[in-house]
Amino acid sequence: MRVPDTQRQPTLRSSCASAATAAEARYRIDGSGDWAQRASVIIALDEQAAGIVRRLSAHRWSGGHFLSFEAAVPANGSGGGPAGATLRTHGGSAVPLSDELSGADVVVMIATAQASAKAAAVIGDACAARGIMAAGLVVPGSGTADAVVSALRPNVMVLVILNSEGDIPEILAALRV
Repeated sequence: MRVPDTQRQPTLRSSCASAATAAEARYRIDGSGDWAQRASVIIALDEQAAGIVRRLSAHRWSGGHFLSFEAAVPANGSGGGPAGATLRTHGGSAVPLSDELSGADVVVMIATAQASAKAAAVIGDACAARGIMAAGLVVPGSGTADAVVSALRPNVMVLVILNSEGDIPEILAALRV
């Protein structure tokens, strides 16, 4: 049965608020509160992504630490055992991946078409071993993203292929970086 247009009323925000019972109101999210920030680590997987991460680090963030992947290394130094990695700060200091993951809530890997599968695997495995959520953001540029997507897919919980790097700040804000 079709409802005549004269009987239709838009559902306004205030209508929804007044329709809720006190019991339902307990589950409402108050958007005006100060949300807790996460301890976030943002890692560029290749040189082009390092430029993107450097530009992102210039923005005002509450809890993000911006780094670039430098090299995979054996965790115990003997060539055996699980791999670790050396990361580089934008100030030029080398830091071990394990130190950066200590206390991290989320790791965001940023990659372009030139990203290394090894970098994605090392970081993804380290995050999985520690129960840290890992996300991958791919900015393919003029290249094809097939190889980097294949490398990231098994190593991240969330994988997003972007049209431009201009979308990254909003995604990081949504992750509460």
